[in-house]
Amino acid sequence: MSRGKQILRELGHAVREEAAESARASYFSVYDRGFNEAAQTCLGVLSDATEELLARMKSGNLSKQEQALYARLTELTAEMDERLRNACQEEPTGGPLPQPSGVRPGQPPILS
Repeated sequence: MSRGKQILRELGHAVREEAAESARASYFSVYDRGFNEAAQTCLGVLSDATEELLARMKSGNLSKQEQALYARLTELTAEMDERLRNACQEEPTGGPLPQPSGVRPGQPPILS
């Protein structure tokens, strides 16, 4: 193999590696953003329910059952927050990226 072909081959390999790394970085950026939005949505639902019960508790209109529900919602919110934080801190596996839904096997994924 001539020196010119070898250089072109190495350059092509470097470009492919850089493109793959860029795609991975973009994927994980979008994944992180989606994970954070989903986590905030989950915690927001629990928080809204808890705040509604807390407001009723302050006015003195909360039954014993609702007080128990408030306590449980508070526990669930704390547990979910902890689990989401732990899940977010885990390192990516470094394995192949999952394909978007709707991509048929053998069909190349569309990267934006």
